[in-house]
Amino acid sequence: MIRSVFAGVCRTPFVAASRATTYKAPALVHRFYSDQATPEAAPVQPASSTKSIEAKQDAEAAPAISAQDVEKLKQTITEKDAKLKELKDAYLRSLADAENIRTRAKTEVDNTKAFAIQKFAKDLLDTVDILELAIKHVPQEHLADKVANKSLVDLYEGVDMTKSNLLRTLERHGVESFDPMDQPYDPNTSHALYQAPIPGKTPGHVFAVEKRGYVLKGRVLRSAQVGVVLDTSDN
Repeated sequence: MIRSVFAGVCRTPFVAASRATTYKAPALVHRFYSDQATPEAAPVQPASSTKSIEAKQDAEAAPAISAQDVEKLKQTITEKDAKLKELKDAYLRSLADAENIRTRAKTEVDNTKAFAIQKFAKDLLDTVDILELAIKHVPQEHLADKVANKSLVDLYEGVDMTKSNLLRTLERHGVESFDPMDQPYDPNTSHALYQAPIPGKTPGHVFAVEKRGYVLKGRVLRSAQVGVVLDTSDN
């Protein structure tokens, strides 16, 4: 059943100045009614309940896993763990190798810097030897008379000062001399030129030093040339 409802009619007189204006009634508004009952809305399910139902449905739909599949999965995991361990060991070894390479490279660089003057310093040792021989072969009795042998004394002192200054220069750059006199013979630092039986001397000890030895920052630059006491106890 449809009914029409008249919303209302209004006629309002309005007087302004000498005349009145009449307004028309607004249009009719129709409302429709139905005898059929309005269907009720479906009840809203809670979100948690919906998720539970979906999870249950997924679980029911999921295929069952057999024991054989489980064993295969376990075996695959074991293989992956072994491979991961192998890769980790290889990675650690690579790190160790890289660190060793860096250490060796640094050591080589430091040694190169420290022993850069090795050849030059070794060449200067011949000059030191010549100066020492010159000083060694001047008779001491000639040096005692400084008035009669003034020129010789002055030359001797000049050569000795030159030798001393050269040795100090070498020492500033890490070159040091050593004298193994009366010490046990060491083939790592000395070179035996000859052996001779010397009464009162311990066999195997150095009794004469022909040339002193030199080291450069702990490394033997030149071995000392020595004479060693011969052991005659076997004879």
